[in-house]
Parts: sequence; C-alpha cells; structure tokens
Amino acid sequence: MHAADAPPPGFYAPDPYAAKWLWIGVGVLVLVAAWYAWVWWSTRERPVVVPPRLTPDRLTRLRADYTRQIDLVLGRAAAGEISQRRAHQQLSVLVRHFVQEVSGIDAPTMTLTELTAGGSRLTPVSEVVGTLYPGEFGPRETATLAGAGTVAKQVVARWS
Repeated sequence: MHAADAPPPGFYAPDPYAAKWLWIGVGVLVLVAAWYAWVWWSTRERPVVVPPRLTPDRLTRLRADYTRQIDLVLGRAAAGEISQRRAHQQLSVLVRHFVQEVSGIDAPTMTLTELTAGGSRLTPVSEVVGTLYPGEFGPRETATLAGAGTVAKQVVARWS
C-alpha cells in the first residue's frame, strides 16, 4: 500500500446503516400511504342505492315479518328476557331497517335531527324514533314500550 492510498491518521470511514433501518423506514412509508388511502376510501361519496321496485306481495311479506319481529321484541320485554332499554333500541332498529328495505332511505344511519329534517315523508319515522329515544338514551329506563310498539307497528302498516 502506498502512502497516498492510506487514509490520514485518525480518519475513519462512516459506519453503514443497518439494513433494519431501511426496512423500518419503508414500513413507515407504507403505513402512511395506507392511512391516506383508507381516509380517502372511507370518506368518499357513495352511490345512492335504489332498491328494486317492491311488488305488493313483497311489501305485504315485509310488513308481516317486521310486525312479527316487533311483537317478538315486545313479548321478550314483557317476559323480562330483555330490558326495556334494549327493547326500545331493538324497536328503533326494526323500524329504521323496514324503512330502508321498503324505500331505500338510509334510515339506520340517520340521527333524529336528520329524520326530522327529512320532510313530511320521514315524519312517521321521526315520531317513532322520537318516542323511542327517551327509552333508549334516558338516564332511567322508562315504561313507554307499549305505546312505542303500537306506533312502530302503525309505521310498518302504513309505510309505502
């Protein structure tokens, strides 16, 4: 080795980074990209799903099925199998899903304020949900289940 090729005394070449840091950096970049992709995907506008036209037979079957389910919830609450609060919640879910199945309105995800602002078409649903809210979210369980069940059955019987 020649004197010109030798490093100066006290000079040390930099240590190379360990390969794990490269993979950690790549992993972080992938996670950041995945986060942005998920945020974009979860907040994009979804196409409105229009349900197929209901035949009178199908509407009759849906009404009978949802009325039976409402009666089942009321019976379970009366027998003490479920709490009044749970029964109120189940009635709300049933009415909202019935409306969605029959009309395509995304009632299961709408708040009471949105249902009320939905106009006269959603007035029966907003009245039922408004009747059910104290039983669902009130500080104490209420004994309004019988009246709420009757109103829920009326909405199922009349909605088209």
